[in-house]
Amino acid sequence: MAKIVAFPVMALAALGMLLCLGSYLFEFAGLYSPPQNRPLILFLGVFIVWFPTIFLMNRLTADFKQKDMWKAALRGCPSWMQTSLWVLVGVVALLAFLPLALRAQRAYPDIFVLFPVCFYAASFCVTYSLINAEKHDSTRRCLNGHTISPMARFCEECGAPAAPDSTNSASI
Repeated sequence: MAKIVAFPVMALAALGMLLCLGSYLFEFAGLYSPPQNRPLILFLGVFIVWFPTIFLMNRLTADFKQKDMWKAALRGCPSWMQTSLWVLVGVVALLAFLPLALRAQRAYPDIFVLFPVCFYAASFCVTYSLINAEKHDSTRRCLNGHTISPMARFCEECGAPAAPDSTNSASI
């Protein structure tokens, strides 16, 4: 049932992310002057995808410690996707405070429209992870070939380290 919900949420999150980024880039390039209600429309979409994402994320992280919440929630994502999510969040934070730090007099496009991108991207990654977590969890093995739990660094059976090719979330 969770995967049935995850696919449309993932599609809506991708659409919202593309609309926000496109709106910002077109405004930045001076090609498009957005209507006044644009932020309201883009922010309402965040609520549409974020509530189901929270429930799906709870399903992914139920058996894990709070400190490993994001590792557990994103364990079904490839490493490049996890890294891209955190880079995107960092870039949005940097863009939000850069004009303030530079005390720029130039009028920048409305940076407020980029904040929903972080929520849309996190929603996309969590739903993608939910869809692929079972495949990732079932392939985790130690160097001796024993199946290990999703976040384990060492085998619970023999104590051997996790095989390097069996984890993609160790770099977080």
